[in-house]
Amino acid sequence: MPRRRDTRPAPALEIKTARIDGLRVVLNTAERDALDAHLDTLFADVPEFFSGETAWFDATRLGDTGPDWPWLAERLRARGLRPIGVDGAAAAQRDAIRDAGLIALPARAAHAPLPTAPAPATAEPAEITPTNDAPANAPATRIVDKPLRSGQRIYAAGDIVILAAVNPGAEVIADGSIHVYAPLMGRALAGARGATGARIFVQKLQAELVSIAGIYRTFEHGAAEDYNGEAVQVRLDEDGTLKILPL
Repeated sequence: MPRRRDTRPAPALEIKTARIDGLRVVLNTAERDALDAHLDTLFADVPEFFSGETAWFDATRLGDTGPDWPWLAERLRARGLRPIGVDGAAAAQRDAIRDAGLIALPARAAHAPLPTAPAPATAEPAEITPTNDAPANAPATRIVDKPLRSGQRIYAAGDIVILAAVNPGAEVIADGSIHVYAPLMGRALAGARGATGARIFVQKLQAELVSIAGIYRTFEHGAAEDYNGEAVQVRLDEDGTLKILPL
């Protein structure tokens, strides 16, 4: 029996669930002077590194006291980020967050995983032990076989394999490891949710930035001569130091 065609007009709008990826900016203090000084240090060499990327504040470590939200949001906008909300803030902070034009998410909101924002390269190395253990239900490896253009960003909940060039201005983010069997000219952030055992494997390093579990290194003037254009792996040492080693 033939199916009848639905001739009803489409509604003017539809509301559906969605996942918003973005950088997660973890706040460890609400003190304005400390935040101001740290931002100046973090972006000293690359004042306009970000180009409109979405960002979320993670306030779960702050307790009941929050920062000056309008000031902090504007400081990040000046650096090229687009903060749109705050996750994990205390109830006492909700009104101030909304007054700053930001979304206040509940402390235990169930939302999509957000990649960790890079930590400062000058930060004291953390005492960490790299871990490679994967849960039984670990996400499948994502495979990308097309070049990534400037402005493109892809994210994988597990490992990701790139079989084509990652061009300048493109970004690869993975909770697991990143494998690029082509030139890496953009940014690669592995271990985005804190997996210190994650690694980055690159056939030809020409990157703008590489990061493992938030510890990062930028290459404003091209990769160091020892690694530029070479096949390398990027990993964390036991003391939390980012290492770039030849393959």
